[in-house]
Amino acid sequence: MFAAIAGLYCILRDNKNNIPQKEFSTPLSKVQIEGPKPAEQSKQPEKIQPTEEEKPAPQIPEKFLLEIPFYSQAPLSKWDAFHEDMCEEASILNAAYYLLGKKPSKEEYAKELQKIQNAEIKEVGEWKSTTIAQIKKVSDIYFKGKIKSNIIDNPSIEDIESEIAEGNPVVVPLAGRDIGNPNFTPPGPIYHMLTIKGYDAQNFITNDVGTRKGNSYIYKKEVIMENMHDWSEKDIHSGEKMILVLYK
Repeated sequence: MFAAIAGLYCILRDNKNNIPQKEFSTPLSKVQIEGPKPAEQSKQPEKIQPTEEEKPAPQIPEKFLLEIPFYSQAPLSKWDAFHEDMCEEASILNAAYYLLGKKPSKEEYAKELQKIQNAEIKEVGEWKSTTIAQIKKVSDIYFKGKIKSNIIDNPSIEDIESEIAEGNPVVVPLAGRDIGNPNFTPPGPIYHMLTIKGYDAQNFITNDVGTRKGNSYIYKKEVIMENMHDWSEKDIHSGEKMILVLYK
């Protein structure tokens, strides 16, 4: 019995000596756990570039004038039935001559009025009272490759001034009897067009082709804006507010 106890002791001692020792790795440092610190940010604040919407709008000059030559719709002072209805065509030609750098004689201008009327009859079938859309079509065809045009609906005063300042004449349709031009033969035209070529703080400066005294004729801005109406057969006052801009 004593010998059995002694043998068991020897077995237990040998097993103890053969137990593998657990390996303990070196503790991880804070750098290894968290990773390297990011580079310290610059103390200089980052410059943020303004977006397109945040950029200030270009300043419109306080006053501006385009040197557009003046020709009335009756260049030879013959106010017959033909010339009394030529304000649309005459306004387009006034603007076009400026953009093309032309200054024809009154006789040459009278012939071109006839040519553009012929083109108008061919393209839209009407010439006595034409809408802004119709006169745009005529202009685009008559001056194809030379002059472009664009209609702006419900323009603001700033819209008109901006176009003028960029060198673009503006043709505007109006309720002719409401704009108060004393040079019109009473009661004045129901429908009228003219060319705006400049402005100042209170006024629009125009080539009003409806009178021989229309060179640089001045209208108050509110008069033009309040009485701006495209052609309407039912009632001129129901015509929409729009302008035609001509440019190269």
